[in-house]
Amino acid sequence: MELENQRDKIIEQLEALNAKIGRQVSVRFIFMTGVIYGIGFFIGSAIIATIALGILGPTVGKIGWVQSNFEKGSLILRR
Repeated sequence: MELENQRDKIIEQLEALNAKIGRQVSVRFIFMTGVIYGIGFFIGSAIIATIALGILGPTVGKIGWVQSNFEKGSLILRR
């Protein structure tokens, strides 16, 4: 009797697992996962770039061609 109960539980678990795997390999699930990861990557990259430029900004601003291009850009925006 106990063996049959265990067998029934195992079969139920396998059916539930097959249903879950079926949902995870669907095109819609894969597409939505890709979109979410893509948005997360974009936001994370923007945050890291902002922090890096905030820390390294004064050092990078001392480079000659960066400073001259910044001044040119400022003149264009003032017009």
